[in-house]
Amino acid sequence: MNDTLLNAYSGIKTHQFGIDSLSNNIANVNTLGYRSNDPEFKTLFSSHLDALNAKSVVANDRNYGVTGSGNVLSNKDGEYMPSEGEFHMAYQGKGWFVIGPNKNGEITINKDGFSKKQDNFLTRAGNFARDADGYLVTPEGYYVYGIDLKKIKDGTLNSTARDEDIEKLHGNTLSPLQIPQDLTYQPVLSTKVGISVNLNPKDHLKGAQDFFLNDKGEIIKERFLNQDINALANDNNEPIDAITNRKLNISIQKEDGKKEDLVFTYGDAEKGENQFKTLGDLQKLFKEKTGLDLNLIKSEKDAKSPPLLLEIANPSQTPITFSLSGGIADKLGLNANGMELKKGISRDSVAIKIPYYSTEVDIYDKAGDKYLLQSEYYMTNSNDPTSSPTSKRKNQTWEVKSYIVDPKNKTPINDPTWEIVGFDSATHKMKSAPMTLDFKGNKLTYSLDKSENHDSSDLSYQDSKLLEASQDGKPRGIFRDMRIEENGVISLAFSNGVVEPVARIGILAFTNDQGLRKIGGNLYEMQEGTINGENRPLSGNPILGWDEEGKLKFGKIRHKYLETSNVNAGNALTNLILMQRGYSMNARAFGAGDDMIKEAISLKK
Repeated sequence: MNDTLLNAYSGIKTHQFGIDSLSNNIANVNTLGYRSNDPEFKTLFSSHLDALNAKSVVANDRNYGVTGSGNVLSNKDGEYMPSEGEFHMAYQGKGWFVIGPNKNGEITINKDGFSKKQDNFLTRAGNFARDADGYLVTPEGYYVYGIDLKKIKDGTLNSTARDEDIEKLHGNTLSPLQIPQDLTYQPVLSTKVGISVNLNPKDHLKGAQDFFLNDKGEIIKERFLNQDINALANDNNEPIDAITNRKLNISIQKEDGKKEDLVFTYGDAEKGENQFKTLGDLQKLFKEKTGLDLNLIKSEKDAKSPPLLLEIANPSQTPITFSLSGGIADKLGLNANGMELKKGISRDSVAIKIPYYSTEVDIYDKAGDKYLLQSEYYMTNSNDPTSSPTSKRKNQTWEVKSYIVDPKNKTPINDPTWEIVGFDSATHKMKSAPMTLDFKGNKLTYSLDKSENHDSSDLSYQDSKLLEASQDGKPRGIFRDMRIEENGVISLAFSNGVVEPVARIGILAFTNDQGLRKIGGNLYEMQEGTINGENRPLSGNPILGWDEEGKLKFGKIRHKYLETSNVNAGNALTNLILMQRGYSMNARAFGAGDDMIKEAISLKK
């Protein structure tokens, strides 16, 4: 038998292998997640013809036949087509979904190896769904593995801290994922609240009686005395603007005919004579320099919370002729020209107001019932840029009253807590320590200076407004929707507006995907072999798809997409024709070899 016959026979067999591989690719051109194979050939064996001019610089090799060297797995991605399946997804990049037959199984991936309790398989087909128990499964019933945060128990999702969730989502132990449909969100008690506000003293004003009167309708003298005059406004909602209107011009004439002219100036009371900052400072100047009293009075004596007025009165029996002018007097309606002040006669201002703002934040008790955390801001000191650097009153200051209200009957459920907050004159950020409120027997930590993403400020070019409120409490909710992010994190959306992460789709990658073995059904598995005398996976150990920060390293998840086969139909048909031609040529060569043998046999005749 001549070599031509043997070579042609091996060519026929090998090209048949190639045709089988390519036709299988074409057959799976519409199979989800299918990875095509590329057949590769090699020479069967060869010999060296030493008898033919052994000293020649030309190699005298003689090759015999051909055989398949491999059926290489193609790792290029397929196309991605939209899908309406709730749990349909595709993975774009290097890596595989992890599945297994055991719903109680798990696989742990370490840097130097892995351990598992059952067989696990790999697939690129992401046409997943839920079974009757809510487990995420393939159409064949294999369980989809990933990171399960174990938040769901008996149909209820129990929220955990965000930092705790993030840490667990970076984990290395994969297990079957379960997401029931009939699911409620367990209420979470509010224990921490942070808000950020911008306070503009010219934006909102309120009657001074709400700040200067207690619950019994009595004037709180300390607040009156410490109130910055520049933190007042009149009943026309016009700020006093004492920085512009600094001077009060006063003329006093008693019965002896002696006249005295005085000028009181708004500024730093610690800095110079006849200067005032607060109502207390001005009251002291009036008493010491003129003998007159400056008081805060109720417009209706017997009313509990009427508008408040400033009163200039003569406490003595001796009449005083009194004149008062200047910007502050104009704004307050205290102007007087030769007015005779006798005992029992006074000069009253218009009703006074102070800068004010209020916020309201929803909080929740253990049962998920909503309450309102309300804060009322009253400005007590303005930011005077002309104050001395050592003045204790330089920065803007507000007093804040905070309390919790039952929204059903609009009544407070706790005693109010007062807090003094200030602002840094350079950064305009609030300086305040957290306060603690009693919330139905539980402690509620309340921060006024910042929320999760913003700081409180006193920017004059912005309106007073609540910038953001962040808190850890949640009301009860019903499961409404599910979303899968590009990093594979599965989050559930509830009717209470909460979006909570519950799991992460498992992704494994390998150094050598060619070491994986197809087992049918669009599945692959790891196979072991001897490498350098050591029994180990031919693909290399599995590698987690995410890094220590939780970011996918090799690709991304595309929710509501499916990956099609990566077979290029044009290339597959072209290669099939080439393979077919190769088969035909080898068949002809086989025929030629057969004819040669026949000729040799016929020589015998």
